[in-house]
Amino acid sequence: MNEEVGNGIIATLFNAGYGVWNYIINIAMTLFKTSPTAASGSVYSTCYALYTAIKSISIPIAMCFFLMAMIKDAIESPNDQVARRLFSDGLKFVVMLGILSNLWLIMGYVMQIADGVTNAVSTSSATYTLSMSSDLQSCLTELDQDIVMTESVAHIGNYIKEWWSLHWQRICATLVLFLLGFVSLLVMVSCALSILSSAFQRILKPLIILPFSCITVAMASGSHEAQRVTTQYIKTFFGFCISGAFMVICVKLGSALISGGVVAFDTSGMGILEKAIYSGIQNAIAPIVISGLVKGADSIIQRIF
Repeated sequence: MNEEVGNGIIATLFNAGYGVWNYIINIAMTLFKTSPTAASGSVYSTCYALYTAIKSISIPIAMCFFLMAMIKDAIESPNDQVARRLFSDGLKFVVMLGILSNLWLIMGYVMQIADGVTNAVSTSSATYTLSMSSDLQSCLTELDQDIVMTESVAHIGNYIKEWWSLHWQRICATLVLFLLGFVSLLVMVSCALSILSSAFQRILKPLIILPFSCITVAMASGSHEAQRVTTQYIKTFFGFCISGAFMVICVKLGSALISGGVVAFDTSGMGILEKAIYSGIQNAIAPIVISGLVKGADSIIQRIF
């Protein structure tokens, strides 16, 4: 086997993985910054059509919760506080009617605020691309320089034992890196596709729950329990909208963590075979860590909001 050709194939496998990763992550970063309102004309118009279909029942729902709140306050409040409570309920009901009539516009402003935060985060100079680590590059370079035939063992048929004793670690290291190159390619592609899926879901999630905003906001006309449902809905909706900023931070911090050498093995003093194994494993850590961070963004948002 021509060692330079073999090591060239290995380098091609690793570089192909990084190429696919950087290409897909570039698409995902664009989706992270894309506002749900600008994702696609048909998607946003479909969401608006669903909202319009549900909106007609928001006023009756608000009226029902308003009447239940009035009855509850009239029964439970002391006599000297009934008038004040009923006036407060009536004023709240009037305000809710005004909000419901302009709810689509208000929710659009909420998305604009989240989009502004996401754009501010995404314009930072931090990089999000990955490239071959210095340890892996030095390992491949060492293989290219050292897997050679000396004159004393130029005829393998006559000196097979001596040849094997001299070069078995380098041959095994080449085979190990060849296998790890395939594994690294598969890991990078699968992790990149997972992040891309999260990017698409980040756009669709707020649009999925947006049509139901008129129902949950109408419930705020009722008692404190119903108001908590509305508050939780607004927090969840804003969390979905701002999740793009969290995912951008996860990708950039994960890339910085790996490129900064924090997640790295000390390969100094190791043989070529051990160095090949550790370098190949280290190469697969980066996409797994970043993918895990992006997948965990939703749980982080839930804890915050």
